[in-house]
Amino acid sequence: MSQGNFLIRSAVKTDFPLLETFILPYEHFCVQLASFIRRKEKDIYIFFKSSPLPEIWGIIYLNKALFHCLPFLKTEEDLNSFSPVLNDFLEDKKIKTIIGTKTQTELLLKTPVLKAKNLNQKNFYILMTLQTLPPDPPSPLNPCDEIKRCTEYDLENLLDLQKKYLIKEVAPAGKKVTDLECSLGLKEMLKNQLVLALTSDGEIVSKANTNAIGINWVQLGGVYTHPLYRNNYYAWHLIRVLCYRIMKTQKNVCLFVKEKNTPASNLYNRMGFSEKEGFEIVYFTA
Repeated sequence: MSQGNFLIRSAVKTDFPLLETFILPYEHFCVQLASFIRRKEKDIYIFFKSSPLPEIWGIIYLNKALFHCLPFLKTEEDLNSFSPVLNDFLEDKKIKTIIGTKTQTELLLKTPVLKAKNLNQKNFYILMTLQTLPPDPPSPLNPCDEIKRCTEYDLENLLDLQKKYLIKEVAPAGKKVTDLECSLGLKEMLKNQLVLALTSDGEIVSKANTNAIGINWVQLGGVYTHPLYRNNYYAWHLIRVLCYRIMKTQKNVCLFVKEKNTPASNLYNRMGFSEKEGFEIVYFTA
């Protein structure tokens, strides 16, 4: 599909080395998309710009959720040139959510086909990155506390914490997060990601995990501690162990925190994370 100076097409097997090279400078903004590229998944589309030879201008993954890496989309003028081909491409696509950097997401929402959709909610986050291993937490674990790597056998015991995390940090307001939906997501996560839990007297009371494993970056998420067990630095302990394991593989660490979640932002700052850029998740109604 082409319009003006832009062309869009599905990625094929021979494209993936070029896609990895293209996304590397921007990977920390779109680790989930980088993980799709690393695994050579389908539903990845490439935007080319003729200048005068075709060159990669951006990448998206679209399967109801739209993940994007569009680093050259910076102004409405850029959008005006790019919008016709994007609009034609999206015309017959089902899109429930858009996930990506705030600047590019807000510009995408001005594309006619997306502007006409029923917007439900926007969640705003801050991207934070880490350069060195976090220091030890201010206080050690209690003798009855233990950190463990979770497996499929821990799914049932993780369910309540994961559900509460999704309701607080991810799901749009008013959306019911069902046990079935949460179980399916957990099952997939336990299969493909590193999930750690902290137990106190044998009960799981805090959790954290990787959300996406890209090429040079790993994204953390799912950080949640039961309210009765907070202020014990459990999240700090879990994240430090996760970071240690990730950095042993020579990969970098990033995470997203909600803009208004000041306690979490303060914790991550104390651990050595630095704020980089705004991030946004947009939800549409059916």
